[in-house]
Amino acid sequence: MYHLFLCDEFTAQRAREIGLVQEVVPAGQQVDRAMEIAAIIARNGPLGIQVTREAAAKYAEQSEAAAIACIPAILDRVHKSADEREGIQSSIERRPAAFQGR
Repeated sequence: MYHLFLCDEFTAQRAREIGLVQEVVPAGQQVDRAMEIAAIIARNGPLGIQVTREAAAKYAEQSEAAAIACIPAILDRVHKSADEREGIQSSIERRPAAFQGR
């Protein structure tokens, strides 16, 4: 809010230093890098990404305690999922997982 209210102008490097961005790439490479990051995320289980996002939102919107409190329900949901079984089986078989988000 500090920077929004001040209408600050700053460089990409400064935005990284203050935590507004995680990575700075050379001009013109941002779309390629974003697609690389998206591909890495897409290889993860969709259910895992979903519950991680839920917990992070709970933390941001409510509190650390609220995020911690939701962990047992999240773990129960994940442990009962077909994706968890697929993750274990794919690891045993040494193959890429075929997650379904279930």
